[in-house]
Amino acid sequence: MTYPEAIARLPITGELDAICAELRASPSRFLVLTAETGAGKSTALPLALLAHFDRHILMLEPRRLAVLAVASRVAELLGEETGKTAGFVMHLEHKTSAETRFTVMTESILTRRLQADPSLEGVDVVVIDEFHERSIHADLALAFLKETMELRDDLFVIVMSATMDAGAVAAYLGSKQEPAPVHTVAGRTFPVDIAYRPELSPTAAAREELKRLSKGSILVFLPGIADLRRAQAELKDCGAEVLILHSSAPIQEQRKALVPAEIGRRIILSSAIAETSLTVPDVVTVIDSGLSRLNRLHVASGMEKLVTERESLFSARQRAGRAGRTQAGRCIRLWAEHELLPERTPPEILRTDIVPLVLECVEWGAGERDSLQWLDEPSASAWESARELLQRLGCTEGGRITERGKAALQLGMHPRLACVALDGGEEEALAASPFADSPPALQKRFREDLARRLRPWRHIRAKTAHPLLSGFPDRLACLADDSGCYRFPSGRLAALPKEELAKGASLSRWIIAPEADAGERTGRIYRWVNVAESDIKDFLDAHSHTEVSTAFAENGSLKKTASRCYGKIVLSKKAVKAEGADFADAVCREVQAKGLQWLPLSAQSKSLLLRASFYQDADVEKLLEADVSDWLPAFLTESKLTEEAVYQALRYRLHGEEVDRAVPERLTMPNGRTFRLSYEKSSVSGEIHIRPVLEIIIQQIFGCFDTPRIRGVPVLLRLLSPARRPLQVTDDLANFWQHTWPDICKEMKGRYPKHNWDYRKPK
Repeated sequence: MTYPEAIARLPITGELDAICAELRASPSRFLVLTAETGAGKSTALPLALLAHFDRHILMLEPRRLAVLAVASRVAELLGEETGKTAGFVMHLEHKTSAETRFTVMTESILTRRLQADPSLEGVDVVVIDEFHERSIHADLALAFLKETMELRDDLFVIVMSATMDAGAVAAYLGSKQEPAPVHTVAGRTFPVDIAYRPELSPTAAAREELKRLSKGSILVFLPGIADLRRAQAELKDCGAEVLILHSSAPIQEQRKALVPAEIGRRIILSSAIAETSLTVPDVVTVIDSGLSRLNRLHVASGMEKLVTERESLFSARQRAGRAGRTQAGRCIRLWAEHELLPERTPPEILRTDIVPLVLECVEWGAGERDSLQWLDEPSASAWESARELLQRLGCTEGGRITERGKAALQLGMHPRLACVALDGGEEEALAASPFADSPPALQKRFREDLARRLRPWRHIRAKTAHPLLSGFPDRLACLADDSGCYRFPSGRLAALPKEELAKGASLSRWIIAPEADAGERTGRIYRWVNVAESDIKDFLDAHSHTEVSTAFAENGSLKKTASRCYGKIVLSKKAVKAEGADFADAVCREVQAKGLQWLPLSAQSKSLLLRASFYQDADVEKLLEADVSDWLPAFLTESKLTEEAVYQALRYRLHGEEVDRAVPERLTMPNGRTFRLSYEKSSVSGEIHIRPVLEIIIQQIFGCFDTPRIRGVPVLLRLLSPARRPLQVTDDLANFWQHTWPDICKEMKGRYPKHNWDYRKPK
């Protein structure tokens, strides 16, 4: 068919009809489309799909700005206003009509639509764009779509990106017999000169480039919004317009960066948002800091950790390519040329908070981790942690979604924030949300939209000590010390910002911190409210538990303590009288805390441990420490811990007789002599290795021609002179006699002429 002149020269245009035909012919009805940067896939493909399919086309984009850009460009190519044939839908904003057949949406919007209509009636094609970004929403949408495709035989899906592991995606989308087809489109890029300048800061590199350029844009990649604002301040007098491109920046500022500069030069400071999903015009130079900002989940605390890391090789290539979209360009990399970068960044589903994903899966009817087919399966620990939190929030019960959980999904926000809104209203939810720092106009829209969504659910409002506890019960924290460090129920410590502490504000004993990260050792609290202990007393009473612990004091006496705790926050403690079984319990706790070597281990016990590790090809000490309470208490008296008791317990747990048979302590040599073996532990590249060792005077192995073996492993022979001085170490006796012994023998004969030196004739 004929396409508009505006896209006639795009590399993808000549292949559009073939792509649509290949999609229709795909046995799985999936198609993987890889189109290099500059191919025009995001704006040209929708025109072809509208021409080849009769009903609705949905396209997913990972970012709001990309949604707006694609919808506007497709509408422009159709010669229409946005909202007619081509429209868009995203949180707090949409523009569609009864005429709309092509809708661009953020990925979470498709999830809501699938939950409401699992068969996607009226939709012919779903396009998932920029799939290489592997957002958690894209992975979830694709897992749902695989099931939707089983309900219908006339729905088609295209998964596309500039660069991705097309083979793995095709295998996932296809059948066991045949992967989904892959269609590759070449891009249209110009040469990019790469320079490495590790000695320059981003702003110094930008100023240097300004001296070289008379027009065009310099695109500077920095990890986060704080870095972008700092660089903007440093460049305020540089003589060029400086813009910021970041998802948190006002949409008007973002849009301005995507419009060609009318005159002169400009500097665009961007996060990873400009790597692939958005086209920034007029870029002639890219300055790449080599850094990216990522969220990583700390499962034990339920907190995400915002980390700045080295970008991947994939990102480095994508960033450099931005300088060659319309003409030959230049990329300045602010790291050493031979510095190693990771190949790719792990997908979000493996590193971020999956609580919203798990709730969506429960609503879908797939509450178990293996209920859906995943391209990358979420970790078992993260899944279980998410399930526990959802049950605690009241969003699920017995593995099924509750009315509260359904309400949380309909509110279109994280379940934590949704629970705050349900119990506290719009203002409380706004204060705990990312919109808390947004412009007043956006905050107003947030309130109005949330108020509208809340109306059908006002009846499920629950009484709570504080609305934030409805969504963040695990973020109630107690002051741990005078430095502004707080302990959370997970046991994790996090500190208030130093700038807040510098103001000399008094520290509340209790706070609720909806926004905090886990940090490496001590996390950081970004948003919190002070709460009075009297206000949360009933909450703590209802949710605390008693832990009884036993331990040995420095003088060896046994102490028993009953602690009332909220998670790992100790609210109060008192001493209680120790009883008979407490001694064994205290011993087991010490072993778990300090390791097996805390026990009185005789030479017999140490030998047994080494031989058992050799027999099992594992570090049995770690296994024994983990289940010490299962094997040691039965061998202890009420108040005495002896070497013999420990040895007998170890023989029981390690099946000592079996170990003795398989891994003996004594070895009979071919010459009839019996010697004591030892087993020695060593560490090689972080791995523990144990091997049998025999230290022996050389004449004592005369008549032995092959190296003895234990369970197939050659014994390491430490050969000694008659004066028990080291001669040689070998685990290849035959080779030793043939090649090494002749020289040693000459020397030994000179020192000990009356000794027997014929290794073939033992005495």
